[in-house]
Amino acid sequence: MITLDDTNSNEPEISSIPDLTSLLDILFILLVFFILSAGASYRSLDLTLPNSVSKATTPAPPQKHIMLEIRTKGYAVDGQPVTSLEKLKPNLLRALDAKPEHKLVLAGDKSVSIERLLNVLTFLQLKGIKAANILMQQETK
Repeated sequence: MITLDDTNSNEPEISSIPDLTSLLDILFILLVFFILSAGASYRSLDLTLPNSVSKATTPAPPQKHIMLEIRTKGYAVDGQPVTSLEKLKPNLLRALDAKPEHKLVLAGDKSVSIERLLNVLTFLQLKGIKAANILMQQETK
């Protein structure tokens, strides 16, 4: 360290050595940054982007099912409301005959009684319709 030997002066001593505190702070911050970023593993997903927009938009495939809904007031076959079970039977048979390759999906409102569901299932069993999917809502906790 170089100091001026001027003992008569009331001024504080001036050091010719630079203060390295701020430089060390910056170096430490950079060191921490590089250590943290070097350990990070990045995952990538290879995507093939389409050449044009027309190829990217494909229409959804047509639905291959007939929806039978048991509503609180009546029924519905593919969205067409039916007021009673007796009116439902011919409408459902017509829909099944028109689309024999389609599956029957049965959806019921949660407030519908089990008796109405059993009446529909009994009718389906009497007509020999064995494949019917029943839509259910999963309980959330």
